[in-house]
Amino acid sequence: MARVAGLELELRPDLETEIEAVSRGVAMRMRREYTDLAGGVRKQATVPAGAISLGLAGTAPGLVVEIGETPVVVLPGPPPELQRLWPNALATTPVRRVLDGGTPPLRRTLRLFGAGESMVAQAFAEAGGDGDGVETTICARDFEVVVEILADPTAGKHAQKLAAALGSRLERYLYSDDGRTIEQVVLELCRERGLTLGTAESCTGGLVVARLTAVPGFSGTTLGGIVAYSNELKERELGVPAELIVEHGAVSAEVAEAMAHGARARLGVDVAVAVTGVAGPSGGTEEKPVGLVYFHAVAPWAEHGSSFSFPGDRDSIRRRSVVGALHLVRRLLIRTSP
Repeated sequence: MARVAGLELELRPDLETEIEAVSRGVAMRMRREYTDLAGGVRKQATVPAGAISLGLAGTAPGLVVEIGETPVVVLPGPPPELQRLWPNALATTPVRRVLDGGTPPLRRTLRLFGAGESMVAQAFAEAGGDGDGVETTICARDFEVVVEILADPTAGKHAQKLAAALGSRLERYLYSDDGRTIEQVVLELCRERGLTLGTAESCTGGLVVARLTAVPGFSGTTLGGIVAYSNELKERELGVPAELIVEHGAVSAEVAEAMAHGARARLGVDVAVAVTGVAGPSGGTEEKPVGLVYFHAVAPWAEHGSSFSFPGDRDSIRRRSVVGALHLVRRLLIRTSP
C-alpha cells in the first residue's frame, strides 16, 4: 500500500502501544513470552505515513490511506474483524467526503418464501428485467429468496415499477417488500395486535428464539422459549404426555401440537410455536427420515400445524426449520385475528 501511494512507512507509537496491550493478553493466555510476539507487534504498527487509524480488531489495525483525493480503506481479512471496523471507516473525513459528494443508489429489497429461484427469475424477466440504470440480484437461501434492486437516482421510477410488477406476479410468496426479515415481520405483527410470543424447541435447540431476540426493541413481545431436546424434558417442562410420545414418537405432529400448547401455558404467552424433527445425520428411519420436521403454532383464536422434509446437512436442516417455524407463525397471524 505504501508503494502504491508513494508514501514512506513509519512505526506509529500509538498503534504499537494498543497492539502491545492486546498481544500481552494473548501471550498470557497462550502461556508464551511476550518477546515472542514483539516483532509482529512492531510490524503491525508500521503503516504508511499519514494513515488514519480505524482502531483494532484483534491485533490488526484498520487504516484509511489517501492516494491523491482517493481514500483507500485497508481492513483485516476475517469477516467479523472487517465488519467491526467498517463503521469507523465510514466516519473518517476522507471517506465521508466521497460519500457526501455523490447521490447514493436507490435500493429496494423484496423477500419471498416458498418460491423457487428459477420461478423468481422467470417472473423477473416477465416484469421487464433490469437495465436502464437498474441492477438486480436474486439470492436463494433456506427456502427464502431475496431480490435486491439497485437503481441510479435517475432510474427510480423504473425500479419502483419493476418491484411492483414482480410483487404482483409473486404475491402469494411475497412477505416483505421493504427489506424486513421474517423475524421482524412476525414481531411487528405481534406488537400491532398486542400479543406476546414464545417457543418450544427440540431439534433447533433455541435457534428460533435466538432469531427473535436478536431483533432489538421487542423484549415485551418475545417472552422466552423452552428447549426440550430429550423426551424427559418434553414431559416435565412442556407437559407432553408420555403416552403421546410412546404412541406417535417425539417427532410427530401430535407431539409438536402438545409442545406448542405446553409452551403457551408454561410461558404465559399469547402465541407459541413448537418445532420437533430429525436433524441428522443419524436418527432417521424409513418412516421418519433425516430432514423431517413438524411445526405447530397456537394462539387463543386458532392454531396451525405443518411438516416439511428438508434436504441438506444438520446445520442446513436446523436453519431451514427456524425459517419454517417463523413463517408458520406469520401465516397464523395474517390469516386469522383475535
